[in-house]
Amino acid sequence: ILTQHDPDPDALASGLALRALLGRNRATAPIGSFGKVTRSENLSMIRLLNIRYNVIVPEDLKKYDMIATVDVQPPYFGNKVPKTNIVFDHHPQPVSYEAAFKDIRVKYGATSTILTEYLIANGIKLNQRIATALLYGIKTDTLMLGRNVNPADIEAFTSLYPLANHNLIRRMENPSLNPQDVNFFIKAFKKQIVIDKILFVHLGWVKQEDIIPRLADFCLQIEGADWSVISGLFQKNLVISLRNVGYVKSAGDIVRRIFNDSSIAGGHRTMAKAVMPTKEFMQTFRINSTKAIQAKIIELFVKGLKEYTS
Repeated sequence: ILTQHDPDPDALASGLALRALLGRNRATAPIGSFGKVTRSENLSMIRLLNIRYNVIVPEDLKKYDMIATVDVQPPYFGNKVPKTNIVFDHHPQPVSYEAAFKDIRVKYGATSTILTEYLIANGIKLNQRIATALLYGIKTDTLMLGRNVNPADIEAFTSLYPLANHNLIRRMENPSLNPQDVNFFIKAFKKQIVIDKILFVHLGWVKQEDIIPRLADFCLQIEGADWSVISGLFQKNLVISLRNVGYVKSAGDIVRRIFNDSSIAGGHRTMAKAVMPTKEFMQTFRINSTKAIQAKIIELFVKGLKEYTS
């Protein structure tokens, strides 16, 4: 059962649920990805719910008869995954691809909701561990039923709520911040630029990619910002996270228009992401220094939002 790199709670919970649905165990249906889990909340979830998670390389996939992806689709992996048999996801399908079974529900707020429906429909008893994981997956991907929520998410949440361990969820939600994280939050306050209710922060080089979306969520709380655009350089890529307050235009549509490539950019109404090799970004937009990246991002998003809303 394959997840995206650095999987979030929705992906981890969906992996557990799919394994239960298939009647498998850790040995016969392991959960893993090509990247480590780095975000403190997600590491806390893995520890508290005793989730066995494997970091793999493409060669490892040859050992398995079938590959399933949850909360992600095969094009995300490029050529690393030659064949996928099962796909469960709630993100838009980027390009056409083959899979024996696909259930993609873009209107749902979380993949955990889809898998919850399958477990209930098949009469599979939800133990506390799986119910806790699925509830937390829905909660995080919908910001406590406040973002991209569908009636199905509410129904699944209601079914899971009395079965979940809420003390564990509180412990997952409130992990300690390390000093490096605190420094990035301080940096965001100092370097913020607000233009037309769009708050921009460019973090430069970061050691962990997850700090970018975390700050995108956080900066949307700053007064006067209807949008937050947080960018950073992680390894060889430029990563941009976009958030909005929910009653304005679609974040996913904006990034797709700006980059004109669904393999680079996409998302939902209130949240979106773009990942592009830094050298490619600089060549495409004709800049010759990483110092000019922030100015170009500001130009692209200010112009893109004006054109989209006009």
